[in-house]
Amino acid sequence: MKYGIPGGFGNLTGRTSERAETMGSEQMNREKAESWLKIGLIGALLTLIGDCLIGAAKFPDGANMIEGYFAIALDMPAWRPILGGLVGFVGICLEFPALMTIYPLIRETMPRGGSFYMLAMYVYLALGGGAVHLPCGAFMWIYKTVAEAAGQSVGQDIAMRYLLTFLLPAAAVFGVFFIGASVVQFIAFAKGRTPFPKWYCVFNLMIGKGVFNAVRRLGNTALCNGIGTSNMSLGAIVLYTALLLGWKKYVGDREYVL
Repeated sequence: MKYGIPGGFGNLTGRTSERAETMGSEQMNREKAESWLKIGLIGALLTLIGDCLIGAAKFPDGANMIEGYFAIALDMPAWRPILGGLVGFVGICLEFPALMTIYPLIRETMPRGGSFYMLAMYVYLALGGGAVHLPCGAFMWIYKTVAEAAGQSVGQDIAMRYLLTFLLPAAAVFGVFFIGASVVQFIAFAKGRTPFPKWYCVFNLMIGKGVFNAVRRLGNTALCNGIGTSNMSLGAIVLYTALLLGWKKYVGDREYVL
């Protein structure tokens, strides 16, 4: 059985099979799939660097999440949230090919779920870097810059307005598609709708996010907070590595229609 990598938004019309038949001149083999996963791994490593630049620092004792990020923003040099936001933005864009290697595995076995997954990945590409990760760095930079110029209370007010007006709405839209795609992926693997074994369902961005974010509970240290801030990039590294290592064994040399 051949599975198709999407050639564009036309697959969302529900005529996936017809499109695959008409575009069958180009194929994706194991070599191409593995190269996409390697690109994604590079992207996830860049995102990890960006996350650590933003969040790898000790919070004040007793501070909540927002208070903690406000505090470390004042202590860190301004270049850290700027560079962290920009590096992570590039990294998330590079992760897109790796995430899209899952789509052909479920395109025919879960047509509706596959179409939603593909749409969600385009949303991930559109919003993940530029509308979610980069604004996180901007949020901290805005607070630091305004607080140094006009005081911490003014800085907090401006930063929270930015958070509620721009970052939170974009993150909410992103979250709907991210959670939906993670659920589709989990069900597909858990029910054996892909060539991978069912236990591969544990390699999931949402699961990784929860596991690595829970590391914060181990202590208020720069390492724990850095891992917690990097929950998605670390989850992505685990996912792409698992797919890369298992592709030859479980998928083999099957070709996929582009």
